[in-house]
Amino acid sequence: MDILTIADLLDGFVQAEREILNKHHIKHPTTIGSMYEGLTETILNRSIFEGLGLKVIKNSFIKGCPTEFDILLVEGEGQKIPYTERFEYDADKIIAVIQVKKKLFSKDIVEGFTNLQFIVDHYDNVKPEPFMMRLLNDGFRAICQKDISCIKSGDYTIYEEGIYNTLVTEAKLPVRILWGYNGFSTEYNFREAFVEYLGNNITKDSNIIGGFGPHNFPNLIVCGNYTMMKQNGMPTAAAVQDENWWPFFTSSAYNPTYFFLELIWTRLSYKYEELSMEIFGEDLTIEPVKRFLDCKIGKFNGTNGWEYNYWETKRKSLKEYSEVADWQPIELDEKQHIILQELCKKSMVDIDDDLESYVIEGGLYSSLMEFVDKLKESKLVFVSNNKLKLLTDYCQCAILPNGKIFAADNKSGRLTRWIEKELEKIREPISEDHSTFEEF
Repeated sequence: MDILTIADLLDGFVQAEREILNKHHIKHPTTIGSMYEGLTETILNRSIFEGLGLKVIKNSFIKGCPTEFDILLVEGEGQKIPYTERFEYDADKIIAVIQVKKKLFSKDIVEGFTNLQFIVDHYDNVKPEPFMMRLLNDGFRAICQKDISCIKSGDYTIYEEGIYNTLVTEAKLPVRILWGYNGFSTEYNFREAFVEYLGNNITKDSNIIGGFGPHNFPNLIVCGNYTMMKQNGMPTAAAVQDENWWPFFTSSAYNPTYFFLELIWTRLSYKYEELSMEIFGEDLTIEPVKRFLDCKIGKFNGTNGWEYNYWETKRKSLKEYSEVADWQPIELDEKQHIILQELCKKSMVDIDDDLESYVIEGGLYSSLMEFVDKLKESKLVFVSNNKLKLLTDYCQCAILPNGKIFAADNKSGRLTRWIEKELEKIREPISEDHSTFEEF
């Protein structure tokens, strides 16, 4: 079964079990907490793969950190705390941390965020593993639309440097989730409450408030049927927008267990390369998320810090944008196609007079910069030191029987699956001469 099927099954299970727990007569707070922690433990156990040496443990600790965490997904063996069922694990053995709430309202957001925000302090000395570097590389590409090599070459802005440093931390940290099974009745109220909490903790004078950089935010916050999720490229990303704003935190009314699985499975698929990408299914849909919080590095009283922008959205708009959309690759014109071919042969193409003469010939483009900007919009290329370079690991193009040309990074086989779907729509048998598939 793929991620969509399992997410639907788990969501049905969560909804049913939540109703049972909500109606239970027990009033003892600790027992209530244990009930919802037990539900979360069951969900996580049903979500992980056998043969990887993974365990789900409750009410345990990260070595050196005084906070007791409700649920931990760990690798290998930890140290059992004498005369308890609790454990202590080294930081590098923690894959995911989950704090559980029966209800998630304003005071619970404060408590849950506080429990998770300073985990970062215990990961400063963790040695980056190869899979973390791949997470960092892919995240930086998706967000900044540049290859991470720009950091070594010095071809970066202060805003990109801030994002890079954030992603270095994010790649080393475990997945952090705050899961409330009940709470705000609308996505709008959920967003407003979180913004109020953040607003109360923004530095406004010389008294600097720490612990609220984007790396301090949980990867996922679940409030009943609503979620907030970090767009750090691990797995999903939002590219930097106008004036260097990074839309790093989004909200959604889509199936929370899908986002939960996507977070956990992405981390596992990078860490354990033996896991097949088939676990993610066809991956031909885009789940609905709404822009919520943007951030960028700025200066305040002479000190670098993070600025935030709240992307206000009306209640009606939040309700309207809740449907899954179909994914499709980028459609290319002939000149874009030719340049992509050249990029794959030579690894880079100079942005010079010869290129300008070629792209403006025929009148499709009025200038070289118009062509370059349009090609950059494809998210397949970037510009460094006046050279065009590929931004993908496995770029491929496809020419369909109708003559249209499409391209995408086909590392996961996503483009191949899309092409197969498109060809299925054509009723007449297609001979091999009618379509072309190019591997770059």
